[in-house]
Amino acid sequence: MKKIITILVIAILLTACGNSKDDKKKANNEEATAVEVEDNSLVKSLNYKRFVKDIWDIEKYPDSFAYQGKLPCIIDFYADWCGPCKKIAPIMEELAKEYEDRLIIYKVNTDDEAKLSTIFEVKNIPTIYFMPVEGQPLKQVGARSKEEYISIINKHLIK
Repeated sequence: MKKIITILVIAILLTACGNSKDDKKKANNEEATAVEVEDNSLVKSLNYKRFVKDIWDIEKYPDSFAYQGKLPCIIDFYADWCGPCKKIAPIMEELAKEYEDRLIIYKVNTDDEAKLSTIFEVKNIPTIYFMPVEGQPLKQVGARSKEEYISIINKHLIK
């Protein structure tokens, strides 16, 4: 009986861990589709290099936050596997459309951008930073409703 169970477990593990060429092709197609969708999005992906260029040159000013954008922005720290992050993604897209000429919305994949996550002390996701043109950023952790985000935007970013 033990031998049968052991053989079944090994067979299941080998089957689960195997990756056929079709699976690889499918994964590549899904990645390509994700990139295409992202290009049409008003929510912009943010990596460390773009962060230093557009948001805060932390290498030049490591001790004090100095926002260098012309419009206020929102930075959404998320992960692809996070349920609440998936819930607010369409909300961020709607907000990007509604406030298109008044603010910029960025998204940071915490799995890909560990350095940015560390800089902003992101321990839970989603974590949203609201960056006014002048003043300090406002941090908000957890998913909120669209109305709550609008309230924060109107109070702290759009004056």
